[in-house]
Amino acid sequence: MKNLNKIFSVTLIGIVLFFSSISATHAQSERPERPELIQFPELNPIQVPNVERFTHRGIEFFLLEDKELPLISMSVRIKAGSWLVPEEKTGLQAIAGEVMRSGGTVNVAADEFNQILENRAVSMETGFGLTSGTASMNLLKEDFDEMLPLFIELLTQPAFPEDKLDLAVTQWRSSIARRNDNPTSIAAREFANLIYGNQTVFNRTLEYHHLDAIELEDLREFHRQAMVTGNLMVAVTGDFNARDMRRTLQRAFNEIPRGSGNEFNFPEIPNEFSSGISFVDRPEMNQSIIRIGHIGGFRDNPDYAALQVMNQILSGGFSGRLLQEVRSRQGLAYSVGGNYGSNVLYRGQFFMGLSTASENTARAIHATLHEVRRLQNEPVSEQELNDTRERFLNSLVFRNENRSSALFEQLNNTYLGLPLDAFEQYVEEVRRVTPEDIQRVAREYLRPDEVQILVVGNSDLIGDQLEEFGEVNLIDITIPRPARADAGEMAGDLAAGSEWIGRMAGELIGDLEFTTVMMTGTAAQGGMTFDTESEMRFPGYLKQVINTPMGSQTILYENGSAKVIMGGAEQPVPQLNDALRSSLQRHYLNIALNASELEAFYLGEEEVDEILTAKVYIPEYEVTFFIDMESGLPVMSSYEEMNPQTGADMLVTSYYYDWTESEGVRMAYRTVDRADGTEVAASTVSSHTVE
Repeated sequence: MKNLNKIFSVTLIGIVLFFSSISATHAQSERPERPELIQFPELNPIQVPNVERFTHRGIEFFLLEDKELPLISMSVRIKAGSWLVPEEKTGLQAIAGEVMRSGGTVNVAADEFNQILENRAVSMETGFGLTSGTASMNLLKEDFDEMLPLFIELLTQPAFPEDKLDLAVTQWRSSIARRNDNPTSIAAREFANLIYGNQTVFNRTLEYHHLDAIELEDLREFHRQAMVTGNLMVAVTGDFNARDMRRTLQRAFNEIPRGSGNEFNFPEIPNEFSSGISFVDRPEMNQSIIRIGHIGGFRDNPDYAALQVMNQILSGGFSGRLLQEVRSRQGLAYSVGGNYGSNVLYRGQFFMGLSTASENTARAIHATLHEVRRLQNEPVSEQELNDTRERFLNSLVFRNENRSSALFEQLNNTYLGLPLDAFEQYVEEVRRVTPEDIQRVAREYLRPDEVQILVVGNSDLIGDQLEEFGEVNLIDITIPRPARADAGEMAGDLAAGSEWIGRMAGELIGDLEFTTVMMTGTAAQGGMTFDTESEMRFPGYLKQVINTPMGSQTILYENGSAKVIMGGAEQPVPQLNDALRSSLQRHYLNIALNASELEAFYLGEEEVDEILTAKVYIPEYEVTFFIDMESGLPVMSSYEEMNPQTGADMLVTSYYYDWTESEGVRMAYRTVDRADGTEVAASTVSSHTVE
């Protein structure tokens, strides 16, 4: 029986394979010889669902029934944003949106508020950007009537507790500390500065002093300015009866204070073009991140559709000319793309962005600009235009792939003052674009000879390539530190400070001149101790070999760049650059070697570990030394450093013990480091030599 089953199975498989091969052969015979000969049917007309609209107390409502699932989604568009915030309070709108939600309401504390939402699987969120704010609620249909009053209370009576403001500020401080970690983000930020100007309403950069200026009353005032009837539009979609929902919303939104809406008041952006080459040096990089472009346009431009199709031909994904030519054919880019931005309320920006090997930076820039000029000088073919247009239209279809997308499209158009059928008009205009239109708008709106070029990369590897584009503007992206709480200490005694630093230098190195210190020892951190070998060349080189149970690991800092070497592999660690540079500058031997050139302020006497010390502040390195008034040796040093986890300054102190002389140089053979009083690391030295 088993054999019969086996024979039957084999026979069945053979029959299936036979008919599969016949089907495959038949299918192949029906295929066109070339893929481009395939005939695609016309796209179905875009179906726009019927949205019910009404106005109540100045609030515009948009309702769309969708009974596919027992869910309801509500979104409130709020006419408020950072354009209302003065420059000195930059970031206020973002923090107000966060604390409005995280702080609960005046009647429901934050923890209880969160628990209520969690028990019902309800989502409520609030936030504000440049041109608008949003408040949203998503939940099961059965919970809507019970949760709507809580949502209205969140809109009208947020608590804004101080602890939540402190938490939000701490998180934003941490964000500031990390903002230079990603070179692509650096390029986007600094390129926008070149286009719109520094600290304009369109492109403000949040700094620590902005956060220090924001108070609770600022949040409350921003909320009062935002949450009035004239500023609100409400969209609701889901499983409900529109007539019943209308009555429910009218009752609920009676709680919103009456008031006229805010007026958009954006400064004019000149439609001006100029050429320039700017550079951000990142020594840890082995490639260049490039942005090229100029000011863009407005959404109401009659050429908007032609510009968007032109943009697709130039930089539309895998089929765009930039990718096909600069990346695929010439091999000059790892990634490449771009956009011709056209905003409704203010001018967008036209940019092309790419990343390339450092040695190819100039060639990649030339190749990118060549594609712009080719659009201006050579008409696109009907075939390329039609292929691009079809791909573009296919992608546009998904903007309204469900009923809720269409609802929010109408709300967005109304908010921005666009026609309700703006999308449908746009699609028809795209269909009518001709090759002549593409060449005309490329000539009229693109200025390849008047572009801003920004490069983020490694100056050592790039060399002088950028100079052919003009005088290079070096951009400093150093993050400004918060104002020192003890800035008044600068009023100390300069002469006495110089005398104390000179005495410390004499005790440490005498008259000896050297550049390099080599030492062996141990480092302890996190409950583990490792053997180390270190080499320091002041003020800019450090090599430390750490022997771990998993093998040796080398930390190397030179030319402003840090990297870790392990198992033959190298990994840049740009987040260590500032810390290692500062540690070398603040090292007591570097201070001793440069004592005659440093300003130092004597701030008086202070007892440290029962030792009377002279407190001396060195402003160039923002470090304070506590010098034993008897021996002249440092007992402790201290400085403030940003904690990237909390975004707040912490006091870092180093205590020095067991001073030992070798080859005329004294070193502390035991050092203990503390952060805000808590021991975080300790190290020992067993031997040292100098060269």
